[in-house]
Amino acid sequence: MLLRRYHPAPDTGEDEPHPPPSGDNGPDDIERPARSASKAEWLAYADKQDPDNHESMTKEQLIEQYGG
Repeated sequence: MLLRRYHPAPDTGEDEPHPPPSGDNGPDDIERPARSASKAEWLAYADKQDPDNHESMTKEQLIEQYGG
């Protein structure tokens, strides 16, 4: 049935439709980088998890501490 194609949507009384959820739940919804990711990516991830200075850590240390 193709009624929507030829007829406007029914008036629901709302000015604008609700946008779909973005899936972003804030800072806790941070995707962990792959083990093969660069040290810079791991540093960014570690900084989002714990706002401390991680520059002195090696990539392996970052993975061990924040990679789960």
